[in-house]
Amino acid sequence: MDWKESCRSRLREHLDAQGDLAPPWERFPDYERHTIGWRMGAGEDWMGLWSVFLDQLAPDPEARITYLRRHPPAPISWADAVHAVLCPTGRGDDDDDEDGDDDDPTAAAQRRAALLEQGLIASDVSYSIWLGQQKDLSWPWDHHETPESAARYNTREFWFWSRRAAELRRGGAWTPPGVPETWRACAHALESGDAGPVDPREGLLSLARMFCAGQVKAPWQLGLKLTDFADSFDDDMGYVDAFRLWGMSAFDDASHLRRYLEATRAPPAWEAWVAEQLPFD
Repeated sequence: MDWKESCRSRLREHLDAQGDLAPPWERFPDYERHTIGWRMGAGEDWMGLWSVFLDQLAPDPEARITYLRRHPPAPISWADAVHAVLCPTGRGDDDDDEDGDDDDPTAAAQRRAALLEQGLIASDVSYSIWLGQQKDLSWPWDHHETPESAARYNTREFWFWSRRAAELRRGGAWTPPGVPETWRACAHALESGDAGPVDPREGLLSLARMFCAGQVKAPWQLGLKLTDFADSFDDDMGYVDAFRLWGMSAFDDASHLRRYLEATRAPPAWEAWVAEQLPFD
C-alpha cells in the first residue's frame, strides 16, 4: 500500500461530525506555513490526508467555499493553499506545499486581497486558533528541561503561551507556580512580567525570559547594533539572532510584522534588516 492509499484508508477516522477534515492551519496552528514539520511526522501525514480529502471534495466553488467557512480563516501565509482549494483544476498532489515563488506577484497580491475581503484569510489568526484549542494552562518546563531548549525548538508555541500568559497577568488571573531549578533564570520574569537586563550574548535564554515576561523587545530597543547579528542558528546564538528566530515563528504576514515595527519604532536601518531576514510578499 503506497502512502496516498494509506491516507485514503485512514481518512474517515479523522473526519469531524460534518464529514470535514480540519485544514492544516487549524489542526496545527503552532506550525509555521513553511516549517519542515509539514514534510515529516504528523504534519506530513496531515497534509497527505488533506490532499486526499480535497480530491474527494466536490469541485464546484460553492461547496469548497462552504467547507472553508466552516473552519477558521487561514493565516495570510496560507493564501496560495486557500486559492488552490477554491480552484482545484490542475492541482497536483504537492501543490499545497508549494511556496508559489514562481507565481506572478501582482496576481498573487490580487488573490490575497480577494481572500482577505471574503474573510477566508486573516492577519495574526493562528494565535486565536491555538488559544481556542487550549484547556488548562500548561507550563513550558513540562515539555523542555531548559528555557533555552524551549526557545530554540518550540519557539512558536512558546510564544503563543507567552501571549496567553500575558493576557492572564493583565486580567489578574496569574498565579505561576514555582519553577524547576533549570528554569530559575526565568522565575522573576514569570512572576513580575519584567524580563530584567538582557545579556546580548545569551540569545536563547534572553528570549525565553522575555517570553516568560510576556513581551519580546526588539534589538534596537535594547541599544544593540546591526553588527551584533552573526547570522547564526546555533545554540549559542546571540540575542539579535534569537530575535530573528522568534520573528520567523511569530509573524505570518506583513501586516502583523508592520504593526510590531511601528509599535517599537524601528529605525530605517533595522527595518531594512527585518525586510531582508523576514521577507513577506
